[in-house]
Amino acid sequence: MNTGKVFTERYLQLMFKQLRDATPEEVQEELEHCRRENRRPVRIPRYFRGFFTEEKFSASIGFEMQVFKHDHTSRKLIFYLHGGAFIYPPVFFHWRFLHDLAMRTHCDALLPVYPKSPEYDCEYSVTTLLEYYKNISESNQYDEVHLVGDSAGACLCLVVAQEVQKNGWKKPSTITLLSPCVDLSHTKEKEMRALQDKDTMLQLDRVITLNAIWQGRLSAQHPWVSPVFGDFNDIDNLNVYYGSDEILQPDDLFLKETYEKTGKKGGFHEYEGMFHTFVMFPIPEGFRATKAIAANIKKGQLE
Repeated sequence: MNTGKVFTERYLQLMFKQLRDATPEEVQEELEHCRRENRRPVRIPRYFRGFFTEEKFSASIGFEMQVFKHDHTSRKLIFYLHGGAFIYPPVFFHWRFLHDLAMRTHCDALLPVYPKSPEYDCEYSVTTLLEYYKNISESNQYDEVHLVGDSAGACLCLVVAQEVQKNGWKKPSTITLLSPCVDLSHTKEKEMRALQDKDTMLQLDRVITLNAIWQGRLSAQHPWVSPVFGDFNDIDNLNVYYGSDEILQPDDLFLKETYEKTGKKGGFHEYEGMFHTFVMFPIPEGFRATKAIAANIKKGQLE
C-alpha cells in the first residue's frame, strides 16, 4: 500500500470537502473572499523566505504584479505559473515544488502572481503575463527559458508558449504542464463526469462555474481561454504529467490527440491511480516525476 498517497488523498478530501459540496451561494461567497484576499500582497511561507526574494512588475495596463525569484545567478530560467482555479494565490505546495525544482536544476526561477478572477478576467491576466514575458525575452538575461505550470497555471503556460511564436520572443526550451486544464469549453464533459467519483480535489460543476467567470468576454474556444484550440506548429518539447483519477484526464488526452495531429510527439505521462497535480506533493510518484522534469530541464529537451 502506498501510505503517502493514501494520507495525501485523505488530506485533500478533508481540505476540499467544503468547496466540493458548496452551494451556488457558497461559491459566490468564496469568490468574494478571493477577491478580497487577492488584493492583499502574497507572503512567502516562512520556510522559503531565505530562498525567494520579491520583485515588482508594473504592467502598462496598470496592474502591479508581485514576482518571486529563486536566484541561482544562472543563465537558465524556470518560468513557473501556479495553479488555483484562476482564483487562488500560490500555496505551500507550489513553493515546495518550485524550490525543489530550482535546487535540482540550479536554474533561476520566477513565480509571477498573475491577476486573478473574479476581479480580473482571462484577457487582462494574459495581457499582463505576455508583457512580462516579453520583457524577460528582450532583456537577453537568459539563454534558456523553461515554462512550467500546474492546473490553471499550466493552461496559462501553454497560452504563453503559443503567443511566443507569434511575437518572435525567446522560445521556451521545454514546456512542462502538470494536470493542465486546456479546454474550458469542456468538449469532454461526459468523460470528465465519469471520473468525478475518483477525483479527490476537483468538482466539475464548480470548475465549470469558475471557468465561465474567468473567460470574461472571450469565447470558451478562444486560444487564450482554451489553448487546446490554439496553434501548435511551433510548440516543441511539450511534457505533460497527469493522473488517471482526475477529472482533467480527458482534457489531457484531448491535448495529446490534438498535439500529435501536428506530426509531433510530446511526452505525455499518465500515472495510474494518481490525483490532480500529484507531482507537487511529497509522495514517491511526485518525487519521481519531479526528478524526471528536472532531468529534462537540465538537458533542455525531452528524453
